[in-house]
Amino acid sequence: MHKLLNIFLVIILLSACSKNDSINEVKLSSLVKADFSYTQDLFDCTLNENESLIGLESFFSKNIEEYKKIAQLENLNISILFPENNTNITTFIISIISNNNPLGLKKFIDAVKSDDITEVASCSFAIFQHKGINLKEELINNNNSFINAEILRCKYNDTYNFGTFQISINRFINNLRTIELPYSISYLEDNSKNDSFIWINYFYTEDYEDILLKNWANKEDSAEIQNEFSTNATCIDSKKYKSYKLI
Repeated sequence: MHKLLNIFLVIILLSACSKNDSINEVKLSSLVKADFSYTQDLFDCTLNENESLIGLESFFSKNIEEYKKIAQLENLNISILFPENNTNITTFIISIISNNNPLGLKKFIDAVKSDDITEVASCSFAIFQHKGINLKEELINNNNSFINAEILRCKYNDTYNFGTFQISINRFINNLRTIELPYSISYLEDNSKNDSFIWINYFYTEDYEDILLKNWANKEDSAEIQNEFSTNATCIDSKKYKSYKLI
């Protein structure tokens, strides 16, 4: 009986230690933060009824020199994203990358408002200043007028965070380096909370899906990494765009 009691006590102690180790791991992982290097805002817009992309292009072309001056002065990188495979485009995103510069960003927004962008489209110009980092950056000469972009809005599962996710991210990026695919990744987090994130894939070739299917999707590592991603986070939606650089 005494021997059984000792064994029972050892099991309890081991269980407690294991639980404490798990709690400590969660606490430690929460201390790991991404090395954010810029801020990015994504403004959702909808074309007005009876308006078209021609009207939108005319609006920006008419005032482009004014916007260039603001962008250069405030160090803003501005792109417009249109939904992929949509013949009747009614929505778009204005993406603005800045260096933690909400006042400079506001100057651009005030300018487009002053020039009556509301006559062409309605945009939700709420400044959130998502913290951003380029997880994988591809420096290439892109001959296309646009970049293929995929935006995933995701939320971390309970007890998971960037610290727990980082190992899977690094493994994913190292795997992709083994195939010839010009590809960049941006990771954005909300300034006010860190339980959700935006993951943006940028592909610089039109046949990127064929390359991924042929060289990566069916590999054993691919399935394992996808499982690791699913363990860490759940993505709410995924949308594809063609991104055109405005300034």
